[in-house]
Amino acid sequence: MLSFAGGFTLLWRFFVFIVVLMLLGYFWSRLGSRGISGHAEKVPEHCQVGDYFEEEFTVSRRSGIPAPFVEVEEYTDLPGYRNTVSFNFTTSGSYHWRSRAYCRRRGQYRVGSLTVKVSDHLGLFSFHQRVGDSRYVFVNPAALELPFFQVLPQQEPGQNPRRWIAGELSPNASRVREYTSGDSLRHIHWQTTAHTGKLVVKEFDPDRPSYAFKDIWIVLDMHQDHLHGTGDETTEEYGVTIAASLVNKYINSDKSVGLIASGKQPFLILPGTGQAHQREMLRALALMKADGSTPVDELLASQADWFDTGSVVIVIMPSSDRKVAPLSRQVINRGVIANAILLDSPSFGGEAGAAVTTRHLTSNGFRVYVVRRGQDIAGALDSRVFSPGLPYARDRVLSHGKPG
Repeated sequence: MLSFAGGFTLLWRFFVFIVVLMLLGYFWSRLGSRGISGHAEKVPEHCQVGDYFEEEFTVSRRSGIPAPFVEVEEYTDLPGYRNTVSFNFTTSGSYHWRSRAYCRRRGQYRVGSLTVKVSDHLGLFSFHQRVGDSRYVFVNPAALELPFFQVLPQQEPGQNPRRWIAGELSPNASRVREYTSGDSLRHIHWQTTAHTGKLVVKEFDPDRPSYAFKDIWIVLDMHQDHLHGTGDETTEEYGVTIAASLVNKYINSDKSVGLIASGKQPFLILPGTGQAHQREMLRALALMKADGSTPVDELLASQADWFDTGSVVIVIMPSSDRKVAPLSRQVINRGVIANAILLDSPSFGGEAGAAVTTRHLTSNGFRVYVVRRGQDIAGALDSRVFSPGLPYARDRVLSHGKPG
């Protein structure tokens, strides 16, 4: 309007130039975004927390118009991962690159699809389009080595007859426990007794070749009211990590392993062997959340028919659930070998400690291990220093050396 009113020819020409430049930029970027395709290669189906995986990408273009500003970003929800590159196309051609992703958190995530942004020279206009197909990668939970965790039955003179007795005693002591009536005085471990102020006896494993497990059942408590902790330091993550570690330990040893969990989505995987079965169990653990409403005692009651005589049951749960103690007697009465791994709730910010639940479970025939936040899990599950009924004495044994 100023150029019309004042007759400023130069200003008018500048206005026309700007309009033409903007139109040129608009059509340039629009035409430059045509003929673009892309795809991802070597996308894995699964990964594990703490590992990396690599992807290869190719973006191609068929056009005679140069595209000076091309930005490509992978469309993914993988935590902590961003894959972005910038380049230009003079005419037709392709651009190839690799990307390395770190698996930070377990779950199912979308990878492989790309969002391509083509801009004009001035960056005033840009067009976006999605190329490539989305794929899913399962990030399995971290799995630890548990070389010294054992589910062998306790071999105690004078023990409750409902407990499983198998084989002959090994000549080597594997762990210690508190003295009970009927134990031989020849088995007293004097060094540990001196440190604890209580009589402690050595415990011997039964002869391994004479005993074979029928099935191993891993029961994981995913009740929403029992979730404690923040970030990756939660009872949920510790429980899933322990379950995954046990799956790997026994599947790799050709044992038959099953899984029961109590999340919002119920999980029941019948015992099996082999790598395909192992992948199925790890995939289920990758998706589990502590959002269930079924308490672990009800879960055990509803699934107890699966526990045959000679089976092993390993219950993993926060220590805040004491209702499982009365039910534990029913599990023992079925002739199974019962183990419980308690996640000490106070160490995760909860209230109820593990001592009361431990006493109830051990009095009913369970072998109980206690794991606290920040503790070395493999050390906490070391059966060589296992002390039934003394969840906090295990720390003293660990600090003063291993039994001989």
